[in-house]
Amino acid sequence: MLSIINKRNIFLHQKLVKSLFEQTVTRTLATHWDPKFRRLRKNKFTEPTLLDFDSNTKEKVKRGIEPPTSFIYKPINITSSKEIFDPYIPPEGDGKASLFSKEFAKGAVEKITKSTSKKFKHLRLIKKSDSNFDENLFAETAQQIYIDAHSILSKRDPEEMLNFVTENALMKMYHNMKFKTIRWKWIESLEEPVVKHLVTREMMVKTDLYAQVTVRIHSKQILAVYDRFGRLAFGSDTLPKDVLEYVVFEKHLSDPYGSWRLHDKIIPSWSPAKTPVIRSFALPEPYKTDDELEKRIVSKFKGDDSHLEKIQEEKS
Repeated sequence: MLSIINKRNIFLHQKLVKSLFEQTVTRTLATHWDPKFRRLRKNKFTEPTLLDFDSNTKEKVKRGIEPPTSFIYKPINITSSKEIFDPYIPPEGDGKASLFSKEFAKGAVEKITKSTSKKFKHLRLIKKSDSNFDENLFAETAQQIYIDAHSILSKRDPEEMLNFVTENALMKMYHNMKFKTIRWKWIESLEEPVVKHLVTREMMVKTDLYAQVTVRIHSKQILAVYDRFGRLAFGSDTLPKDVLEYVVFEKHLSDPYGSWRLHDKIIPSWSPAKTPVIRSFALPEPYKTDDELEKRIVSKFKGDDSHLEKIQEEKS
């Protein structure tokens, strides 16, 4: 019995040794079997130029780890706002309605019934930051800012314009003005400018305070806009026009160096539609005809008139 077990163990041992020697060796495809081309294979690899990272990030990039994304923060302008806080609603028929008209009476009643407590609250906050502010005298100052801003618009100097208009108004005034020429002139003031609305608002924090004042300006102006070809696209260079506008002026009260600047304009819903701009277009190229082809066609038909003579002879 023991001899049978020993023979069996010897057989299994021989079989195991044989399988170990006959085992096939697997190779990876990353290396070549012939080492003499190792230098040539090394020259095929080009090391990428890494950005100016710190030492820890460079080691991670070499190991194949992606670098962190660079956060690009958008700049925020806090010198002015981007909206009208509490838009003033002009009474319908303002500038045209008489003292005894229905529209004027309706607007006067709304003005009386409207609470003035909020107005005094905002006026107190403005005077707290700007001690020289006077509601009665500010209308004249605002009108002069309005004249200076529109006079500089024709010069196309945005840096100088920022002294009289906010960034919000600058984008709107310069919109679609490329390759155009502006001629603007102030003629006279038909009515005295009047302050119609006052409002203040805090932005983000309580100490960051902005003020907006709406001024009614009724004047006579001349405006002419020329396109890039020198053609008149809008307005007139000689004919003055009566203009009634509700202009919003803004100041950053928290800024000790802040000043009143033109911010936006309020367009009433009942105002008439604006005159459309006359647009100019490039004329299409004229249709080109092949003169030689036309000559060949005409000569071909001229040479085929002989068959008509034969038909007439047969009929006769």
